[in-house]
Amino acid sequence: MATGIAAAWSRQQATQAASATFTAASVSQLRSSTCTGSDGTYQDTNAVYSGTATSSNTQLNGPLEIRAHSVVNTTEGLGWLDGTFRVRPASGGGVNASFHAAIANGNLTGLATAGVHDGGKLVASLSSAFTQAGGFTSGNLGTGSATNTGVLFTQGSCTKVKQVKGTFVSRLDLNPREVVPPVTGLRASANGSVTFDVTRDSSGAITGGNVVFYVNYDFPGSVTITGLTLNQGNRGVNGPKLVDAGTGTFTDADGHGNVTKVVTGVTGSQLTSILANPHGYYVTLTTSANPNGALRDQLETPQRK
Repeated sequence: MATGIAAAWSRQQATQAASATFTAASVSQLRSSTCTGSDGTYQDTNAVYSGTATSSNTQLNGPLEIRAHSVVNTTEGLGWLDGTFRVRPASGGGVNASFHAAIANGNLTGLATAGVHDGGKLVASLSSAFTQAGGFTSGNLGTGSATNTGVLFTQGSCTKVKQVKGTFVSRLDLNPREVVPPVTGLRASANGSVTFDVTRDSSGAITGGNVVFYVNYDFPGSVTITGLTLNQGNRGVNGPKLVDAGTGTFTDADGHGNVTKVVTGVTGSQLTSILANPHGYYVTLTTSANPNGALRDQLETPQRK
C-alpha cells in the first residue's frame, strides 16, 4: 500500500510558459440577427471559426476550432464574446478551453481556461483582431500586447429589426410600336411579367430586393437576342438602363422562346422609385437587328401578391 501511494505522487509539480499564435478565419454555421437598443444597433452572432494554432508546445499546435457566441454594439464598436477554443494536434491530446472576452473596435481581449488531458491546467490571456463575419486574425494566446479593454453590458430590452417581405407583379405586353422611334415592318411580340420581391424594415421602408423578368417572345424567324432591361423613362421617351436581366447574347433559330432571369441585390432606393411611379419605367428587349430596342412596354401599376 505504501508503494502504491508513492507511485501516485511520483510526478513532480511543474509550471511552464504556454503561448501560441492563431488564425481562425474560415467561418461556418453562422447565424446572426440584429436588434436596436437604447444606445445603438446590436449584432448577435453564433458561428464556428476554423483555422490553425502554432506553438512550440505540442498541445497548442495544430488545427483549431473556435465556437463562439458574440454580441456587438455596432454603433459603439463594443461587445463581448463567450466561446470554446479547441486545438487538435495530430499526435493526440490537445486543449479544449473555454474563454470570455471583451470586444472593442474590431479587437478582442480575454482569458482562456482549460483542463489539460494529463491533469494539468491552462490559464492564458487571449487577444485577436476579430469580426463576427470574418473570424479571428493575428491571434495570440498567452502573449501579445493587446490594449486593456473593459466592457460593461446591461441586460435589457432590445427591439429586433423586423423584415417584412412583399411581392409586386407588373404584366408585360411588349411590341415594336412602343419602341422610340417605333420599329416598322417587324411582326414580333412578347408577353410576360416583371416581378419585384422587396424587403422592408419595421418602419415600412424598402431596404432591397430582387427583380424577376419573365418574357415569352415570338419572332417570325431566327433571332439573336442581345438584352432585356428595365429602363427609366416615360412613354415616348428613351431613358437610362436601371436593371439588366443579364441575358447575354444568344440566337434562337425558330424565334420562339422564353427568357426568365432573376436579378438580386437591387437597392432599396431603386425599388422605392419604381413602385412609387411605375409608369415612369419600361422594359425593352433588344436584338442584333434592333440594338436600340425591338420590343418595349411601359410598366403598368404592379399588383401585390
